[in-house]
Amino acid sequence: MSHPTQIALLSPFTLTNIGLKQLLCHFFAVGRIDIYTNITDFLAAHPEQYDLYFVTADTFLSCADFFLPRKSRSVILCDRTTDTDETKASFQQLYIHDEAENIIEKLEGILNSIVQKSADELHEELSPREVEVLQLVAQGYINKEIADKLNISFNTVLTHRKNITAKLGIKTVSGLSFYAMMNGYITTNDIE
Repeated sequence: MSHPTQIALLSPFTLTNIGLKQLLCHFFAVGRIDIYTNITDFLAAHPEQYDLYFVTADTFLSCADFFLPRKSRSVILCDRTTDTDETKASFQQLYIHDEAENIIEKLEGILNSIVQKSADELHEELSPREVEVLQLVAQGYINKEIADKLNISFNTVLTHRKNITAKLGIKTVSGLSFYAMMNGYITTNDIE
């Protein structure tokens, strides 16, 4: 099974970065791994290019606008195991003080889940027209207005909305608006 080809390691701790990079290179068939010890360098290096992000909790929180839409591809590097069950369910975590065997096993699970999610996302990607419809729905347009604005039939708008709902699993306009904002399809300035 192929693993992510571009990985970013974001930690101010050089030893953590080097050790994690060595584990990934030695035990897994990964491509390029870039190390960043500060967020400024990371943000200047086209950060959206990466398939997977290993990041400290502080860095994740300081750049939540970037990482939250990519939380399924982000792994938080933790130094203690006192997290709540809610945190464990919400974010992938890697404990840096764990035993080597446990870290390797966890890395394998993370890499395999990323590959599976990527394969699933390819099948469930929105078409360009569905993105246009999603943007207009999120901006508060009703179906008739969307049809007029895109110069398509009312029934075609309904079909696109049905497909969007099926692909995203989101049924409400507020949920679609939130999804559109979190994934960069619209900004808060676009909402009427």
